[in-house]
Amino acid sequence: MGRTVGGTVHHSDGSRQTVMHIPDETWRHENASGEPTFIENATDRWSRDADGTMIHAVKSPHTVYAVMGVGLPSQLLRAYDTFPPKSSHGFDHQRFVAPGAPREVTVRGRAGWEVTALDQHANDQAVYVFDAELGVALRWQRGEDWIELEHPTLDEPFDPNLFEWTGPSRPAEDEMEKLRREHEERQRALDGIPKAIPTWLPLQTYVQVQSGNPRTGELSLSIGGNAPQFTLRRWTNAIGEPTLEWPNDSTPERYRQSIGDWTYEIRSYQDMDEGDCIRIVESIVAVDPPEREAAEIVAELAAEEHDRREAEVLATLGTGRVLADHLEHQSLLIRTDFSDDDAWRAVAVAAMAPIPQGDGSEFAAYLTCIDNSENDGMTVEGLLETIGEPPPYYAFLVDAETVTNPEMPIVAVYTGPDYSERPRGRAFRVIPSEMWSVENNLSIANMDFESFADSADHDGIFRGFPEPARPVEEVTTREIAEWIAGDLHTDALKEFHAVIAGRKYRYPVQLFEADLAEVHARTRDAHGGTADMLGYDEFLEATAPGGSALSGSVPAHQSYWWFVLEQDSHRPIAAYRIVYQPYTPPPPEDGVPQTLRFEVPFVNTEPVSELLLTDDDDLVDRGVVQRAVLAEAARLHEGVEIAGGEPVMQRIPRLEGLSIGCHLRIDGQHVFYVAIVTDVHDEFIVKEVPPTGMRIVGPGEP
Repeated sequence: MGRTVGGTVHHSDGSRQTVMHIPDETWRHENASGEPTFIENATDRWSRDADGTMIHAVKSPHTVYAVMGVGLPSQLLRAYDTFPPKSSHGFDHQRFVAPGAPREVTVRGRAGWEVTALDQHANDQAVYVFDAELGVALRWQRGEDWIELEHPTLDEPFDPNLFEWTGPSRPAEDEMEKLRREHEERQRALDGIPKAIPTWLPLQTYVQVQSGNPRTGELSLSIGGNAPQFTLRRWTNAIGEPTLEWPNDSTPERYRQSIGDWTYEIRSYQDMDEGDCIRIVESIVAVDPPEREAAEIVAELAAEEHDRREAEVLATLGTGRVLADHLEHQSLLIRTDFSDDDAWRAVAVAAMAPIPQGDGSEFAAYLTCIDNSENDGMTVEGLLETIGEPPPYYAFLVDAETVTNPEMPIVAVYTGPDYSERPRGRAFRVIPSEMWSVENNLSIANMDFESFADSADHDGIFRGFPEPARPVEEVTTREIAEWIAGDLHTDALKEFHAVIAGRKYRYPVQLFEADLAEVHARTRDAHGGTADMLGYDEFLEATAPGGSALSGSVPAHQSYWWFVLEQDSHRPIAAYRIVYQPYTPPPPEDGVPQTLRFEVPFVNTEPVSELLLTDDDDLVDRGVVQRAVLAEAARLHEGVEIAGGEPVMQRIPRLEGLSIGCHLRIDGQHVFYVAIVTDVHDEFIVKEVPPTGMRIVGPGEP
């Protein structure tokens, strides 16, 4: 509080802006092109209109100014406003109530602490992530809305001139008058449209007695009624349904019906009986459709929509932009071939087009296009020379190959620091439909450049990551043990069968269609015979001839089993086990807190899937575990308030050495406990886990 703060604010809709703030009321917002979109100081405010002109308002000392909405930069840069003291006016709802335990996370490359709490105003969960070094808020989220702060700065001495606007502007009074006139003109136009008014509404009648006489039957009643609130939409069938606009786009549709020239639709947040909806629509007094020909109107609307989209495209192509002005906080798409304007446009539009993900969502690459003939013929080496030291850390080029190749492969270039494992200037190509994946992940440092470069096809073009193999069967270790029991023809298969058949609980196994020749090559290249393995040579020999099979894997104690089965009969072909090196703790360092080592006399060697456990299995009672944990906590912390202790696992298998985690609040502080199953029925070894952590080891383990 009281310190200057700034950074790049990213929004859940994909947009971003550079923000600078001097408490309490001095702000500057800039768009991706570096143009100011909002400026405020103690006396004035400027905001950019849709036509690019700044609207100027002189602030009055008697007026409260606020910017309303969700996902505002102030929710990050002034996060402390979320935690006001309780009101003395009877309105005590808070924005962040009863926060949970913080957990370490990373936001756009910066370490932070994430905390979740209840937003009482919205009756929803709110999440903040606070920067571990600066303390500023890096992320805010509520529902699907979120904002994130990248490259935060604290105590930067901003130039005071940044918070003044000396360019062209028009008074806010003129803008308000313009809006008023536009509103009045729109209302006059709307008032002139013939109304489609229902003559019947469902009514819930309320009756209250005012006076009466039981002897004569005289009675006075106060009668009222309520009808459901709904929106009635209509459109002519010859023209077609218009695009939904706010607020109707978020209001549930209840009913629609076509009658004559019109289609009527009812939308409401309230449940409505279909019979009532039918009666409402059929009671509408119809009006005549527009006198003009429907085809003429449709053509006119299509032309207007084309012009609107054309204006949007032209605004994004970046004609005349200077590369040097857009090197920070932007993903650049740079035109380097000027032989075909239409091809450049097609590439840019395709690269930024939203790509459906199959679940109703869409992803798009957020690019700043640079279309300037100064960059004609620019190569990767020329790009590196032009931009000098990073930023940017990556860029995209549209060259002659891009505009002539039917796939339109765009050049992606790494422009960050030069490392041996990541040389500066490394490049690959990417097709436009995968630009969203590359740009989105590189822009937030979620993936490394080489993750995409190494996944390019043999021709150097990234066409997306391969689809993960999908299992053809999902079975359990018990089923596999039954299938292979009659044909254990190698020592490895005998050992594999003994391991899975001896388990107390079922464990899920996914089986995949496999070509044995590919399994052979993959196994040979992965290990090369250098690891501690059982059955490796026999496995390679059995898979060398090739053919179709089923493959799968099963985890074991400090090891892993891989096996292949005949596809139809499930007869075992081969199996091998690879043993992992035991964990070796790092040597102690002066001044570095050490993780507590706690040795127990039991080792649980059986992996368990909680999803496959049922109430018919041999389970540990969760209440017994909770009571044991609370008793130990009470012994260690006498006279303080202790709550919680419920085991994290909903079903607990009875396996010696199994660790059961439990969360407690001791005197208001979060503390983690573990209860370890012993060989004595319903008796546990209970330990409080220190803040530095704890390693539970069995006999002989390091």
